[in-house]
Amino acid sequence: MLSLILAVFFLVLYTFIWALCLIGWRTAKIRYTGRSPPSRLTTVPPSAAPGVTIIRPLCGLDNNLYNALESTMRLEYPKYEVIFALQDEDDEALPVVKMVIEKYPDVPASISINDARIGVNPKINNLLTPFTEARYDLLWVIDSTISVTPGTLARTVEAFTGISTNMSSFESDLESTPLLSDDMRKPPAAGDVGLVHHVPYAVVYQKTYGSLIEQAFLNTTHAKMYLAINTLAVDSCVMGKSNMYSRANIDSLTTPSPTLRKLPSPPTGLAAFSPFLAEDNMIALSLWHELHLKHAMTGDVALDFIGALCVREYIGRRIRWIRVRKRMTPLLATLIEPFTESIICGIYGSWAIARLLGANKLAIFLVHMVLWLLVDLSVREALSSNVRDIGPPSSTLQFVVAWAARELLALPIWLYGITSSDVVWRGKKYKIIQSGEAIGMDDK
Repeated sequence: MLSLILAVFFLVLYTFIWALCLIGWRTAKIRYTGRSPPSRLTTVPPSAAPGVTIIRPLCGLDNNLYNALESTMRLEYPKYEVIFALQDEDDEALPVVKMVIEKYPDVPASISINDARIGVNPKINNLLTPFTEARYDLLWVIDSTISVTPGTLARTVEAFTGISTNMSSFESDLESTPLLSDDMRKPPAAGDVGLVHHVPYAVVYQKTYGSLIEQAFLNTTHAKMYLAINTLAVDSCVMGKSNMYSRANIDSLTTPSPTLRKLPSPPTGLAAFSPFLAEDNMIALSLWHELHLKHAMTGDVALDFIGALCVREYIGRRIRWIRVRKRMTPLLATLIEPFTESIICGIYGSWAIARLLGANKLAIFLVHMVLWLLVDLSVREALSSNVRDIGPPSSTLQFVVAWAARELLALPIWLYGITSSDVVWRGKKYKIIQSGEAIGMDDK
């Protein structure tokens, strides 16, 4: 009797996990397959378009840095500026920034160097000054390893403002459209879109074992579940590689940090998120729950250039984010993670089907794994639709081998990750406490 109850339970869970996978797959096929339509915002006069400040926080020579930074100087949009943010005048990224700015003198661009230190998160420290220097309320924060295609900004602004430039009612003379005017546009209110983000798509030039496994993870399992959760929209699920939001909205947020809330005057705005390593997730959660703002995505990907990684470095990355995530999400969400992975899911699913229907467990498991791989290959293919000309040619066989390695490593990584709350990020050690805050262990 117990085995029958367990079989029914696992069959329901198996069906649910497959449903999530198929939702993510379907979203990838619908949203990313085929050419992204051009936005009419690319052709309007500057006075008719919302101004956007793009902020690129930098630290050192990340992989393919020049091309990543150059992509934000070649955007098809009439009204934007770029701020390159650093915290050290001797930062190795600075000469690269100067070369990019020199090549595109017609693009409003500036360099912000500040040494502010208000918390453990170096990205927050780096963003503080550019946030105040930004000319426009709309901010697009893009990580240093990310490259974007020329039409991404216009489509992102469309998604943020909720204006469809394909509608027949859209005026041809947009100078008179108050909804697009900076002096008329108000920050998003409850029920509006308050954050637009893009799914990362990994590109690898230096094909080491670790980088290929990371690429397989980001372009299949991560993307599939990321798209599924955001399609269902039951809660916030945001990765901070490429995020657009309103500075006014961010400034109004209160801190989710129990430590900072104990202060006589708890910080608000960006500084309120300084104790968290995953500030992107915490900001998105606050926009969702505190301001009741929705999140949106476009049919664009954030091209993430992965540097040379050994397998140990790949494992270290995954362990770090498991340990951060387990303190920032309900415990049940962390404990159920292994049951969403292909091999574990196939094991309990094939056992449940065999128990209830008398089928062959091994045959069911093999069919399950083949179908899972085909879905992942289809997701990868869909995400690459508009960026096939970027990056070196890819080998399907090489990808499948990396994918298999990723699947085999998933459970051991999770088991090791769940045993501790200590993480290493950019060479520094931190302890993640119950609230999700990070405490620097090197500072003690």
